[in-house]
Amino acid sequence: MRLKFSPEQILLLNLIRAELPSDQAIFLVGGAVRDALLGAENHDLDFALSINPTSLAKRLAKHLNAGFYVLDDERHTARVLYKTDSGTEFPLDFVQFTGNSLMEDLSNRDFTINAMAVSLSDLAGVIDPLDGQSDLESQVIRPCSPRALTDDPIRVLRGIRLAHQFNFTYAEGLGEAMSEAAHHLASTSYERQRDEFFKILEGSEPHRGMDDCERFQVIRSIFPNLEAQKDIPASPPHLYPLFRHTLESIHYYHEIIRLIQFNRMPQDFNRAWCSSLWAILGTFSSRLQEYFWAEITPGRHKFGLALLGALLHDIGKPLTIEMGEDGRSHYFGHEKVGAELAWEAAKRIQLSNAESDWVKKFVEGHMSLQGWTHSDEPPTRKSIYRFFKRTGEVGIAISLFSLADSLATYGDNIPAEKWEKHLQISAILFSAWWENQDVVVSPKPFLGGHDLQKEFGLKPGKMIGGLLSDLVEAQASGEVTTIKEAYAFIRNKIDSE
Repeated sequence: MRLKFSPEQILLLNLIRAELPSDQAIFLVGGAVRDALLGAENHDLDFALSINPTSLAKRLAKHLNAGFYVLDDERHTARVLYKTDSGTEFPLDFVQFTGNSLMEDLSNRDFTINAMAVSLSDLAGVIDPLDGQSDLESQVIRPCSPRALTDDPIRVLRGIRLAHQFNFTYAEGLGEAMSEAAHHLASTSYERQRDEFFKILEGSEPHRGMDDCERFQVIRSIFPNLEAQKDIPASPPHLYPLFRHTLESIHYYHEIIRLIQFNRMPQDFNRAWCSSLWAILGTFSSRLQEYFWAEITPGRHKFGLALLGALLHDIGKPLTIEMGEDGRSHYFGHEKVGAELAWEAAKRIQLSNAESDWVKKFVEGHMSLQGWTHSDEPPTRKSIYRFFKRTGEVGIAISLFSLADSLATYGDNIPAEKWEKHLQISAILFSAWWENQDVVVSPKPFLGGHDLQKEFGLKPGKMIGGLLSDLVEAQASGEVTTIKEAYAFIRNKIDSE
């Protein structure tokens, strides 16, 4: 395998080399070497050297007119926030050897495919003491040492991520070692767990990643309330047992969002439900793409939060299961119970309050479209207004997930009429949100509190707030369309109380 660096990267590597004395060795290490051998795109570069790299990083940041900060004083780790020629932020991380030498540093790393180095004095040679190139060619994830996972249990998550990122297999015995090490995830920081977990969720096959997380005991450690789903069998009309249904819902949700990302109908989506989805919702493609890749907290997209919501959407079912007279399992109120559990789970992995509230609304609202899908009539303007009043912009993610949830329930052979109805409801909601928001979702009230005080002699207080809330809903529903009608509406409300 040959190393492949872009011309810009070669210039950058030579510049870094020039910032050090000729007798001071510095090495490109880790994932950057792996990606250079694979010919894959790099998003950052990691460097290791025998001395504290802080002064080097400072000089380099000044030379590049880039940002600089110390990541870890104790471990002598610093970062330079370089910007590429295209303007993309490209972190350069510098760390002192873990151990007394490069070989010891590489031996202390996680997996062999990440334990290779390149001297900046020789950009054509690979230092590979653990035979990582062989594992790269064989497409195998293998730990650097028997203690690699116990030294840092977060590596269990990283191993799952790498396996699915590159479509590699696990080395013999690694699964058992990962399951054992996962029991010690509690000793690691929730922030690190969260960051690696989200990389799996946002990967190419999140449902398979979550399946491995369950198989290797990660789910039990991070989201213990999901474990009870494994004991709940399928109940009509669901094709699958509960946890499998959860994985299938993630799978379909990811496929739907992926279809939208292409901004066209991809060739590999050849199933009937894909064609009809694109035909009805394709017009909203660019808006949905922008929506899912917006950030609530810097560095995390709604895309990842939505997939987390899909993972947690039925977390309340095991606590609400009842056997009905029809012989079927029922889960009345599971969305409300699940919403509280989802909030706790989100906070546990150190999501922000805004993100946790987003996930909570997602879980609480994931059943909201069920009434419409079983009705012969389309959603009314009033019901659409109330839906978005409860869910806000999370309603967009809920609407699209409702489609995935239905596919996970019925499979690819979902009845065409049922599927078509689901799609039409989503189209109505998307149209209301993006094309008629000022009219249906959040109309500006014709009257204000001062108008009500002046016209009806009301005093400031809750009554005015309640009347204005009723007025906005009446406007959204189309019941009130003019200022004159607004005054009449308020008069009627006051007289009827």
